[in-house]
Amino acid sequence: MNKSALSHWWQQMELRNGGPITDRPALDGDRDADVVIVGAGYTGLWTALELLTEDPSLQVVVLEAKVAGYGASGRNGGAVIAQMNGSREFWAKRGGGREAAVRVERAVQQAVAEVGKVVAREGIDCGYAQNGVVIVARNELEASRLKAGIEEDREFGFGPDDSRYLERDEVLERINIAGAVGARFSAHCASVDGGRLVRGLAEAVERHGGVVYENSPVIRIEQGKASTAHGTVRARFVIRATEAYTESIDGHRRQIVPVHTSMLATEVLSEEQMAQLRWSSHSALLAEHPFLHLQFTSDNRITIGGDDPRVPYRWRSAPNPDEPAPPQVTQHYYGQLVKLFPFLDGVGISHSWQGVFGTSRKWAPSAVLDRNTGLGWAGAYVGEGLAPSNLVGRTMRDLILGRSTELTALPLANMKARKWEPEPLRFIGSGVIWAARAVGDRKESRTGKPSVLVDLGNRAAGFTGHLG
Repeated sequence: MNKSALSHWWQQMELRNGGPITDRPALDGDRDADVVIVGAGYTGLWTALELLTEDPSLQVVVLEAKVAGYGASGRNGGAVIAQMNGSREFWAKRGGGREAAVRVERAVQQAVAEVGKVVAREGIDCGYAQNGVVIVARNELEASRLKAGIEEDREFGFGPDDSRYLERDEVLERINIAGAVGARFSAHCASVDGGRLVRGLAEAVERHGGVVYENSPVIRIEQGKASTAHGTVRARFVIRATEAYTESIDGHRRQIVPVHTSMLATEVLSEEQMAQLRWSSHSALLAEHPFLHLQFTSDNRITIGGDDPRVPYRWRSAPNPDEPAPPQVTQHYYGQLVKLFPFLDGVGISHSWQGVFGTSRKWAPSAVLDRNTGLGWAGAYVGEGLAPSNLVGRTMRDLILGRSTELTALPLANMKARKWEPEPLRFIGSGVIWAARAVGDRKESRTGKPSVLVDLGNRAAGFTGHLG
């Protein structure tokens, strides 16, 4: 496998390494453990590390189909943002009402800082810097929605450190964004190199006594064991942390489906371009209609990704290939980059890549454990996994250890799951819903007025909105 093709982050890691990164050994034969975790992305590795830090006597094994960080954990945009799918109303209805929704939101905010603490403690060189996030409004409709969101924040007890509105001049002082009307700023966000973070977590798990097997795809999960083609790990607890690749495991199809996404990374910007950019804070940047996420990296590049202009779901949950983004997608993101920063027209693209993130039918993450069987699963972040995966990993830790804590009392713990519809309903429905939302987005951008198509598309999908 050509790892450098997976993302800009992988390419840079191999350059730093002076050549290809060596794979860890695969599972070869049977073995016993206390906990076996399927999937060496953020969720699986946070869970493993938290367990081993809390109880070094535990035998924890992580089984990975490819290499640690192969999936979304090694291909993301690098924003550790206190944002998680599921609106306040959604989480309040899960139990505990308004207070529970606030506790979930505060827990995600704390996860941003917790990531930083672990990065420092474990010496993970991933460029962690808590510089906040700017969500820019480029028309009055978007600005009014941001202002309404901040007013709601105040009603729920969140203050200026949690969110505040930036007027146009304040936005331009931070980032020279063309067409900016205003923005929402929150301090609860850090930027990282996502690839170095996930690889650093895998190394930390090993330092604490855990074992990570790569190139060991699990074909079957049962009570007390996880089986590959070349061996089985028997354990009291078997945790599935496979996100968008869950459909590859027998008996687990329709649990989580993959949604396709792509990203670009520019070449290193010149001194003149950086002076025009005025992005010295290195805050993460989000934009809506279409949704975009951007990062000004520590090596002076811009990464950009977001909504896929094509239908982001493939027949029978097929993942994206490990290839550069298709020309249509590259052109879309490049056009959006230049729309935000016209003075970057002509800047070169050094890398493009594709990936998938996972979503459950409730469009919200969870940590679930049946203590009677020892079977559990965690994940489904809908593309917002860097901070929530830390929260979910710590929640799964407490569930496995049998603790009753503030984390296990959150409504995301042991939330009942629904299966996705079978094919062809899933394929047809995703196409119709995506088309409706895309038309609605274009109409809102053109008219500056809310489109009912966006709301109808979200409701048909069961999309629960964002918290944070």
